[in-house]
Amino acid sequence: MTARGYFERLQAVFASEKTRLDELDAAIGDGDHGTTMLRGLNAAVKADDGRQAKAFMRASGGASGTLFGLVLHEIELHLIGSDMTPGAHLDRAIERIKALGKVETGDKTMVDALEPAARALEAGGGINEAVAAAAQGRDATRAMAARSGRARYVENAGAGHIDPGATSVCLILQALADAGEQ
Repeated sequence: MTARGYFERLQAVFASEKTRLDELDAAIGDGDHGTTMLRGLNAAVKADDGRQAKAFMRASGGASGTLFGLVLHEIELHLIGSDMTPGAHLDRAIERIKALGKVETGDKTMVDALEPAARALEAGGGINEAVAAAAQGRDATRAMAARSGRARYVENAGAGHIDPGATSVCLILQALADAGEQ
């Protein structure tokens, strides 16, 4: 799949998931996660090849735009022909997200889905195994109390609610699987 095709597929996925993501975010954040992701993806599909992730970052804005932009940039590099493995690309994104966001696994963030996906890829699994691992990480965020972000300020630090960022990670990876990426 080309990077352009991937971003077009992702835009369609987030267009259909926008309301659900906004609702997930309304429970523990400001309620605009799906809207923000779609705004970034709308810009990404209009950008020149190889510049889609940067267009996403600029258009989506805020901390989440930057953090998700890092993941999308690494996927974009993979799709345009990097020598690195997909797991290594995700690891590079995770390292930067942890440093910029000052988060760790277990903080009830996108990292809780992203890190298990990277581990699955590094263990020799394919994208379907990575998606399954990410989904387990996402589901685990329901019981977590947030130690970072807006969710830490809501009742019970968001425990009882799935993290919208972790949900978006699953959508991002599922779009790769649906495209037949290995």
